[in-house]
Amino acid sequence: MHIRIAGSLAALLLIANAGCLSELTDPLGRRSALKEAQLKYTQAIRWGNLDRASEFVDPELRATFLSFAEDFATIRITDYDIGSIHYESKDRADVTVTYHAYNMGTFIDRSVREEQRWHREGAGTRWWVNPEIETLVGALGVSAQ
Repeated sequence: MHIRIAGSLAALLLIANAGCLSELTDPLGRRSALKEAQLKYTQAIRWGNLDRASEFVDPELRATFLSFAEDFATIRITDYDIGSIHYESKDRADVTVTYHAYNMGTFIDRSVREEQRWHREGAGTRWWVNPEIETLVGALGVSAQ
C-alpha cells in the first residue's frame, strides 16, 4: 500500500514539475513576453487601433507607422491567424500573421500576410516589432503614401 501511495506521489510531482520545465528553458520570461506583446499588437491592428498598436512598434519606426492612420481607417479586419513564432536568436523572432480584411471602398475580402519581425535590446523582456503596415494597406487597395 505504501509503495502504491509513494508511486502516485512521485507521478504527481513529475507532472507538476513538467509544467515548470518551459520556465527553466526561459527563466527570464522573454518568450512569454514576446507572445503577449505579439498578441496585443495583432489584436490592436485587428480592431483598427493604430495608436495602441504603435506602443509595440520600434520607436524609430513609430512616426512612419502612424502616418498610415488615415489610409488604415478605410480598412476593416474581420479576422486573423497567427502562425508559430520562429526564434532566430534569443533577441530576434519572426511571426507570420494572416489578416482577413477588406477595404471599405470595395468590400472585397482578402487575405494579407504580414511577416512580423520582432526584436529586443539589452537584458529586458521588452519586444519591438518592425511592422509591414504599408504591405497591409497596399494589398487592400488603399493608396499607400
